[in-house]
Amino acid sequence: MIRRSVKKIAEMLESTAYGNVEQMIEGVQIDSRQVDKNSLFIPMIGQKVDGHSFVEEIKDRVGAVLWQKDHLPYPEGIPYILVEDTTKALQLLSKAYLEQLHCKIYAITGSNGKTSCKDMLCSIFSQEKKTQKTQGNHNNEIGLPLTILEFDEDVEVGILEMGMENRKEIEFLCSLAQPDCTIITTIGSAHMENLGGKYEIAQAKCEIFENMKDYGTLFYNHESKEIEEVLKTLDFKHKKAIPFGKDTSICITSDLKFVKDCMTFTCSCLHSEVKVHALGAHQATNALPCIALALQEGIKEESILKGLSEMEMTKMRTQLIQLGPCKILDDSYKSNPESAMAAIDTLMSLPAKHHIAVLSDMLDLGKDEVALHENIGSYALKSGIDVLICCGPLSKFTAKAYNGQWFETKEECVQILKTYISQDSAILIKGSRAMAMDKIVSALIREE
Repeated sequence: MIRRSVKKIAEMLESTAYGNVEQMIEGVQIDSRQVDKNSLFIPMIGQKVDGHSFVEEIKDRVGAVLWQKDHLPYPEGIPYILVEDTTKALQLLSKAYLEQLHCKIYAITGSNGKTSCKDMLCSIFSQEKKTQKTQGNHNNEIGLPLTILEFDEDVEVGILEMGMENRKEIEFLCSLAQPDCTIITTIGSAHMENLGGKYEIAQAKCEIFENMKDYGTLFYNHESKEIEEVLKTLDFKHKKAIPFGKDTSICITSDLKFVKDCMTFTCSCLHSEVKVHALGAHQATNALPCIALALQEGIKEESILKGLSEMEMTKMRTQLIQLGPCKILDDSYKSNPESAMAAIDTLMSLPAKHHIAVLSDMLDLGKDEVALHENIGSYALKSGIDVLICCGPLSKFTAKAYNGQWFETKEECVQILKTYISQDSAILIKGSRAMAMDKIVSALIREE
């Protein structure tokens, strides 16, 4: 993490420091509950809470604070740096710090699969280089700067996830991170409410290509045709864009084999069979750009194979949990039509007597949200799922299309599921993050 004196941080921000400017800082916090005597606290100003109001109570256990000039009076008894805007100062500090490091930055965006690719890349590059990655969902204008400031001085590779809801957001994140190479995983229906359609989503995602460094390479999913449509309109200059997936030179060349919580396959890039510590055909596709990028950057084949076989997936992303004879497929972190269908496919690949899907609402889909929820119900029916249980107002349409069960509360869903967790069952739990479907997973674990 960042280790600088208050004076040096002020210089990086082109600002003025007051108090003990030689105080050493180790790490940055925006949560007053997480500070320690060496932290730099950066008070964020939200709609309901202003972080400046917590400074008085933490001043005896924090190293220093950034302080927005328009907040009077200024703090006493603690080193502080005056800035025009604390949020912009956080972003500027991360950019200045990254410019002082000697590392490669690889950035990932896409409607689905960002976190999985991040985990895969980090595990692969960690075999040969000191590698750090985005923690949790720190992929926006606040989280990405915090991730960069967590990088150690001797980091060699940084893996950054970039999320977005509107145009120009990825452009801004790239202005901070200056990625060397990039990946676009997929273009899906998420954020259609804000952007209008998949082509507009692809335009926003392709900002990662436009704003990476010269001589960089973008690896993009060939099956997301909107990406290629957008790329045709852009100036490549000194950059490359390489497709991966079906009918490309970076593709899967065998059937997938599933064993417990792993899968194996062969691909066009490697001589040996690939074993990935993840489930689902979509995860095999996610591995392709990671393999290709690693090979381009000089990582050995044995390191790639070892990294993929040892990787640990972030929780709530197609995470397999064994509860006696029952398998829980926890994919509760997010949901949209494309990821829901992929999760259903993964569920049906698991050996079990009963296949049960528990689905909640997919948010931010715009004017077609009802039809898209109905489509998932129809897809579940065609896939051969034995039982469909839905929870959430929009999921009524999913349940109706399948002729499945709909409940108003998660507690009711859990009561129904109790009968299956003692049997040879595979249960998928999925919904948008705001639907908090992970609570059902936790309840089932407690019931075991």
